[in-house]
Amino acid sequence: MSSLISLSSSSFFLSSYLTEQLRNESYRKAQLAFALKHNHIMALAIEEQKTEVGSSQWLTLNRALAKVQITSALKLGHWYQKAAERESSVMLTNKAIMWFEQAIRLGSQKAHLFLAQLYYEQDQLVKAQSTLASLPDKLSNNDLAEAVLLLRLNMLIELGDIALVKSLLNSNDFTVENNEAQRLLMDIAKYSVINDNKEFVSIEKNKVDLNPDNLSICLTSLQLFATNLSHLKHIEKLIKRFAEQQPLAKYICLPTPRYISIKHLDCKAQAEQAISCDESRWQSIAKGVNTRHIGLMLKEGGANVHLGILYFDTNDNSDVFSHEVSHLLGFVDEYPLTSGHDKCQGVQQETFSHNIAVLNRYYYGELKEVRARVLENISWSQSIKANTPILQEMQSRAGSKKHWRLGTPNEYQNEVGVYLSESCQNTIALDNSTLTNDESGYSSFKPLSRYTQLRYFENDFPEEYLTILESRPSDFLMPSFHYNIALSLYQQGQMSTVEYWIDNAAKWESETVKKIKILQGKL
Repeated sequence: MSSLISLSSSSFFLSSYLTEQLRNESYRKAQLAFALKHNHIMALAIEEQKTEVGSSQWLTLNRALAKVQITSALKLGHWYQKAAERESSVMLTNKAIMWFEQAIRLGSQKAHLFLAQLYYEQDQLVKAQSTLASLPDKLSNNDLAEAVLLLRLNMLIELGDIALVKSLLNSNDFTVENNEAQRLLMDIAKYSVINDNKEFVSIEKNKVDLNPDNLSICLTSLQLFATNLSHLKHIEKLIKRFAEQQPLAKYICLPTPRYISIKHLDCKAQAEQAISCDESRWQSIAKGVNTRHIGLMLKEGGANVHLGILYFDTNDNSDVFSHEVSHLLGFVDEYPLTSGHDKCQGVQQETFSHNIAVLNRYYYGELKEVRARVLENISWSQSIKANTPILQEMQSRAGSKKHWRLGTPNEYQNEVGVYLSESCQNTIALDNSTLTNDESGYSSFKPLSRYTQLRYFENDFPEEYLTILESRPSDFLMPSFHYNIALSLYQQGQMSTVEYWIDNAAKWESETVKKIKILQGKL
């Protein structure tokens, strides 16, 4: 035997002999060591089975095996993919792609699916489609064929090609024999991806909203949309957390989120920039929506509310969502608004929110008279106790009227009062260290001295604000999303249908004054 081991590894006889010994597991340690030294494939495979998955030795052995073995190339692809997900590493993702591509070169059809799935998860839909397109039209492996079809359907839904989705669902290739196909069909019905197909009627009947069907029991209602199934499922989880964690949840009805084709939208959505869309596009779905407000989740972009439409992204948690919902209910940001914001251009002509008032900073006159005048212009006046001061006397010249600065003293900071807010500081130059007699000076004010969720997302939404809301629940509600459509059409010069959408917006108002404002376009 020792004479055999001493022979060249290139010897056909030795190679055959060793292979037979390794296959039958009748090899000796010395034979295995020799085979490993010369990278004998079967020996490498034996050794790989003994190593810990993910270890340095395991990686080294599989890299060697992956030159000729599909299974090792797939093992490496999956391992690097999971590692990339854990560490959010582009480098590891690229390694996963490399090994899936190697498996494809070795003839693996499954590797096409795995690579396409990876591309899909990375939002590289073109590459995902191209990878699947290189597969034969007919696959002998039924399980693989079904998995490929399901992935194609998910991608088509995200691309907004619902006509092709319908075609594939009605084809002989689509069956509901496995759980994945059944779940997909249920999701398509649940999220209203297809609304006009009789085959989905029976499934649609089983759809259950997270909130009661009678939306009138809520202060307002909000229909949320997304452009793919994963985002819709994400919204459902967010709604659940919102209901569990946020006190504002009881004021807003949130029906089952719905799908909208990306082809129906025209949006600008980039990280660190507020999401904005051509809101005239919402005409396509408006007739099928029975909520006052609508919302859209996109992959990225800054959360914000524009009149009756809420925008947010997949990174926003229940705190951010609650903050944005508060705007629909009539609360204003307590952090600095953008320079030149319309609410910061001067002293308010009327109250416009539950928590912000833009008023003169200085007043002259008798305390009782001035206090009464100020309270008339503060929406939360009912929550201010009679013994809580809102004015601080300033030094006046002899014989002149008493001089007051608006603001509750620090010793009452735990009470609802009138406190300077940062809301308008980007528009109004404030210097709190300098007193002035200029009655034209103005600022923004808020009910509480402490920071709230209107300032920092992670802070609580205060009980005091809930009391304020319940005292005037509908006074500052944002208009229905139909008003957004009307405004967008007006800005685009499409005057022929503006009145129609204005009329639809007015139907959501129960108070005559607000209805008139809507009809006059004076919001």
